[in-house]
Amino acid sequence: MKKYRLSEQLGNIDEAFLEEVLKYTEEKRSGRKTIMKSSFVLKSAAIAACAAIAIGIGAVAVSHRGEIPVMPKAETAEPAQTEKAEGAGDDIVVVEKSYNERIADGETVTLETYIGKRIEHQGFAFTLKDITVSPTFPEGITKEDIAYTPTVAAYTDGDADGMSYSEKFYSYREYAKEHGLPPIEEDEDYGDPESGEGAYTERDLYVSDVIDDNGLYKGPMDVPDEAYKWVFLELEIENLTDEEQLEYFGDMQVCYGDYITEPPYEIYDKDGNVIYTQPEYSSYTIYSLVCYMSEHTDKKITDDRTDTFLNVSFAPSEKKSIILGFCISDHFIYGDLVLQLHNSEPIFNQSEYVYLPLK
Repeated sequence: MKKYRLSEQLGNIDEAFLEEVLKYTEEKRSGRKTIMKSSFVLKSAAIAACAAIAIGIGAVAVSHRGEIPVMPKAETAEPAQTEKAEGAGDDIVVVEKSYNERIADGETVTLETYIGKRIEHQGFAFTLKDITVSPTFPEGITKEDIAYTPTVAAYTDGDADGMSYSEKFYSYREYAKEHGLPPIEEDEDYGDPESGEGAYTERDLYVSDVIDDNGLYKGPMDVPDEAYKWVFLELEIENLTDEEQLEYFGDMQVCYGDYITEPPYEIYDKDGNVIYTQPEYSSYTIYSLVCYMSEHTDKKITDDRTDTFLNVSFAPSEKKSIILGFCISDHFIYGDLVLQLHNSEPIFNQSEYVYLPLK
């Protein structure tokens, strides 16, 4: 019977290549540790064929014509998020940290999960273009650009009433005395600057009172590792109508916490007449109002709405890229975040709100 060289059995594979494979195999048998060079990259079919013949694992039928056997295709799992370690070889992989691990480490994190998602709602199309979570303001934004921040609160899960969390607020006057913050300006003929009494000294402590110029939170930390983060997102908003639109964006809130649904109920007077009907209520337990908006107009929605910071004008069929900023407690930043989209019509039922997922 005619004998065939190994290279002929595998179909004209380079002899040097086979020798390196056989050498590697022999070293494995002898128990020596072998480090393969990164340039020595084997295709799966070649590796399987060589291993089957050289090591003798399984029986591979190879014809004398030199045809390469077709190996079964292996099933592959979803690829993990990985990154190469600096200066490492091909076989060393570092698992990438999750969004929440990077946020907890104080990084500025771009959340890519829902970028590009588009929702049409009441005459407008909303497309998420970018979203970042950071302990400080993005470049180019200063403390003076922030129009609103929430009240500082320490949250604790599971209070005695069975609620999902409890919250503790802080008096600005008391915190200011302890930490050397400037007193609040007094209104003439109202309040007593000497005693510290009066409405202007009795307000709550806001996040804006206890952040650096770059937005870093420096306030109370009653709950371990609890602070505040900034969420800035870019939305492409398109006017789907052929008319000019003046829109109020005060309902563009980032929501989080538990999603709750309450059934409708009625309230009756002493004669049994219905005096109030509460519609079905569906909403998130916590939300953050807009604290920054990259564009707004001086036009008013109505005469009694004087705050124009949240109003934006759209020409017919116009697209605009708007950046919105929000301030969220660390107690909730690691959970799901959704954007409650603006409704151009009055809302009488919370279940009519539409949510765009962010994280």
